[in-house]
Amino acid sequence: MTWLVALIPVAALLFMLAALRWSAWVATLVGSLITVALGLWVWRMPVGDGIRAYAYGSATGVWNVDWITFWGVMLFNTLVITGTFDKLRRWLVSQGTQDVRVQTILFAWAFGALLEGLVGFGYPWAFVAPILIALGIPDLDAIRVAAIANNAPVSYGALGAPIIALAAVTGYPLLALSGSISKVVAVLALLPPWILLYLVSGKRGMWGAWPLAVVGSLGYIAGQLPVGLYLGPYLPDVAGAIVCFICVLILLKIWRPAEVLGYGGTPVSGGAAMAEAHAFLAAISRRHGCRSRS
Repeated sequence: MTWLVALIPVAALLFMLAALRWSAWVATLVGSLITVALGLWVWRMPVGDGIRAYAYGSATGVWNVDWITFWGVMLFNTLVITGTFDKLRRWLVSQGTQDVRVQTILFAWAFGALLEGLVGFGYPWAFVAPILIALGIPDLDAIRVAAIANNAPVSYGALGAPIIALAAVTGYPLLALSGSISKVVAVLALLPPWILLYLVSGKRGMWGAWPLAVVGSLGYIAGQLPVGLYLGPYLPDVAGAIVCFICVLILLKIWRPAEVLGYGGTPVSGGAAMAEAHAFLAAISRRHGCRSRS
């Protein structure tokens, strides 16, 4: 019964956002008040402790949303202004990865897992979402893709901070806890790549690139699972992301999607790809010429 009661704030928040179309900050504020009221009434939470928990939780939310997002956007803009992001994208195109499905697996799934393992605390969303938007995915869909891709790696975020904290408060052995969670994460990691492909290219695009989903999920698991089982919670995401990158790039050497698709499953013609490449090279040439003259 208490488990069902604990679902009330979540259900209320979704109802206010989806059905009533309230602003996010209003729905979140009302949902928080509902949570506090249930804590005081159902669980007999001490008022002082409840107020402190609410204040600390709010401060954590402000930190995650404002500070980390700010620096994530700053770092992405720095990559764009310096031309580093264009070089990375050009390299991806040269590897045959102009396809939005391949870019999604590499950026949202593999690179997002790497950022989650190294930094955590919402940083993958702040950094990956602008990259996806730059690749042509609409902003809200880019956030949705980044969120779903973060579903499995989040357990080992920030060099295993959640598991380290859980071991500290429960008294369970850290390595045993890490190994147990790594098995759950391995199961969870089987599904997100399929969902990501469906979100960016539809049902037809998903089935047309099914090897990407298989290799993406199994590559991450191959790196994550043994590290989580035998080495601890510090580097499973990092190892999983690196192995996933390697496996996907090897796959692209021996197999590529029969049709290059853009966002929404729209075919990308060779002419369009060549025009984009020429435009990119022309921009680089102009930039180089300006620097030479200066």
